[in-house]
Amino acid sequence: MTNFSAIAPSYQKNSLVQASEGEMLLSLLRLAGDEDILDVGCGTGNLTAVLRAKTSGRVVGIDRAEGMLGQAQAFHGDQGIEFLSADSENLPFAGEFDCIFCNSVFQWFPRPAVNLAGFYRALRPDGRVGVQTPATSSYCPNFLQAIEHCRRSPELDSLFAWFRSPWFFLDTDEAYRALFTKAGFRVATCRIDTVNRGYTVPQAMDIFNSGAAAGYLNQSYFSVPLPSDFAKRVRAEVREAFAEQADANGRIDLVFKRLFVLAGK
Repeated sequence: MTNFSAIAPSYQKNSLVQASEGEMLLSLLRLAGDEDILDVGCGTGNLTAVLRAKTSGRVVGIDRAEGMLGQAQAFHGDQGIEFLSADSENLPFAGEFDCIFCNSVFQWFPRPAVNLAGFYRALRPDGRVGVQTPATSSYCPNFLQAIEHCRRSPELDSLFAWFRSPWFFLDTDEAYRALFTKAGFRVATCRIDTVNRGYTVPQAMDIFNSGAAAGYLNQSYFSVPLPSDFAKRVRAEVREAFAEQADANGRIDLVFKRLFVLAGK
């Protein structure tokens, strides 16, 4: 299983892409200002706090990583937000929310149809769900190139041969639309955007460490034992790959495929 508690102390600072795309998702939702909102996979609560500022209604943030929730409480526990430990496959809510906000989490759902069924139950009639998530098997060409760079090392290549991706990706907006429609939602917006932004190499490493590393460096997703220095070696190779991708000013253009969905019950 992915242990996001381990990266919780640095997530608030390093989750640059998650934050910027979350702001785009907020714009898509066009909140009226009185909604009861559930933030699924709230992490350290930085966007949950933004939701709190945009509505007079109830705001609940859930996450199953205790470390993330601890950070959320420390940063935002005095802002009138309920932070709860809950599994998104077993949401303890029925007809309680006007809006569900799900940012940069959907790719971690191994059974997305189960999650969407829970979303549907948790919403009131005419409630809405907004989802932003990395999408397609080429979700970030920079990261994929970096892992291929790692595999130039015969030892690392032999280990990555046993890697099994933990992420759920579909390659077209039509496929995502069909998934939400099958769950009973009326899909208003479903699109895959290509998002490009420039970062320094250290910033690119922070972004890698804030999400992708939880998959690529996780023993749970390798069917052979990993050596104790595996994470250190991979990070060094990824940094070298990013440096090779950078321009003369030391900046790397990170490219992400991002899904944006707005759907109603």
